[in-house]
Amino acid sequence: MKTSYFIPIAAFLFFACSKSDDTVVLPPELKVSPILNTSYLQKGESPLPEVQWNGKQGEFGLENTLQGLSLDVESGQLSWDRTLPVGVHIITLSAQNNAGKNVASLTINNQFKGTFKGTYASSIAFSETIFKIMEMVFKADGTFSGYTQNELDNGDIQDPNYFNGTYVLIDDTMEGSIQYENSEATYPFEADLDTAGKLKGYYIIVDFLDSKTTFDLNFKIQQ
Repeated sequence: MKTSYFIPIAAFLFFACSKSDDTVVLPPELKVSPILNTSYLQKGESPLPEVQWNGKQGEFGLENTLQGLSLDVESGQLSWDRTLPVGVHIITLSAQNNAGKNVASLTINNQFKGTFKGTYASSIAFSETIFKIMEMVFKADGTFSGYTQNELDNGDIQDPNYFNGTYVLIDDTMEGSIQYENSEATYPFEADLDTAGKLKGYYIIVDFLDSKTTFDLNFKIQQ
């Protein structure tokens, strides 16, 4: 004789729900561009991160902060303004929702490079000189080039005196050496860099009556 079994509906629903509740929900999967390159006093933004929410869409966050850096919590895009400090910065981005949280790190490399232009003055004055121009072009590899040029009171502009050199920038203090093309001597220089892009410093030409040259230059922002 065939035996029949009766399974209550409530028990069936219990087993079905138990099977559904055992589903593993993983935290979001997050992937970012590992290296972002930018340069001194330039605005910028990152590519959008890749994310699989594995559940309800959540929001992005920053595990550490940095001057000049901001985050769109909905898209995960980073942006920075001109106050971003020079140097290499490691930033940790997070993605979080009801399933959990995951993080990914990226590097922002803000290189010091660009053109500064302004005026200079010498401790030995020439009466016929009324305007003194100086320009320095810095590269990220620690070298620079530039020139000084004089305008005379009769309107004549003298040929530029070209120079090159090397530098080290630590925080807002710069040190290095400068050499003019018409001289074999090198002269040490010191300068201070402010957050607005002004570079002020000096060097001493010891083989020309110990002439002290001071300069006051401004960064030329690329449009």
